[in-house]
Amino acid sequence: RSSDLYLEERLGVQLFVRGRYSLTLTEQGRRFLTEATEIIKRCDNIREIVKQENDDDRNVLGLLSIGYQGFLDTKIMHNTLKSLTKKYPHIDFSLSRDNPAELRHHLLINKCDVVFALNTCFTSIPNIECIKLQKNELQIAVPQNHRLSKYDSIDIKELANENFIMLERKISPFTVDYATSLCMKNGFSPNASYYVNDAEKALLLVGSGKGITFLHSKNNINSPDKSYDIKVLRIEGIDNDLDFVLAFKRDNTNPIIPTFISELMSFNETISSHAK
Repeated sequence: RSSDLYLEERLGVQLFVRGRYSLTLTEQGRRFLTEATEIIKRCDNIREIVKQENDDDRNVLGLLSIGYQGFLDTKIMHNTLKSLTKKYPHIDFSLSRDNPAELRHHLLINKCDVVFALNTCFTSIPNIECIKLQKNELQIAVPQNHRLSKYDSIDIKELANENFIMLERKISPFTVDYATSLCMKNGFSPNASYYVNDAEKALLLVGSGKGITFLHSKNNINSPDKSYDIKVLRIEGIDNDLDFVLAFKRDNTNPIIPTFISELMSFNETISSHAK
């Protein structure tokens, strides 16, 4: 009895369409192939880990797929990768920079094992674990000669008549929705004079006097005030759910994830202790 017939018999479904000189997959067969390929990949990854000749940590093998959100401060990620590579030189990394919506999708379909992004990207999604790394706040960037630039913080109601430079919603739907909701709760809808697909473009327009924009406190721009001729202001009296986190699926079996998280938390604790 051929192996393909035996497999169909065990599963109770038809996997192949058999011709005289051909063999093609049915719809059930295609689904089976996708799942089987994923299982084999995971098994190969585990086998590479457990077949080590000794317990020396430097022999740890595997591939970790990492997603991260552009424009956020990724210093923690970079230093963790550097430290992990030194300790475990046989671990490989796949890096993917994308917008929040795509990162969330990649995490859910296992294209990414871990993702560095904002907590709001994963709110209310079951089976997702988020480890808080850094506090992040929504701020306002205004031109240096703006009427509010003499302040360090403002009440958001002061912005009701301002022209906003907004990110296109498809680029960062969670932050855009949060910012819009924040304005609406304070009695106004933000008047968008420009829509841009990149936060740096927004800052360039702000520095040129075209309006104001929202800005994350954990951005990857050194001294944005000087770089873009702007003033960054805190927003008073708001509760942020925009903390910078590492997210991963609880049922992801990649054995490199715990090792990566351990190294990440160790580095993050060092940073936190130095900041106190």
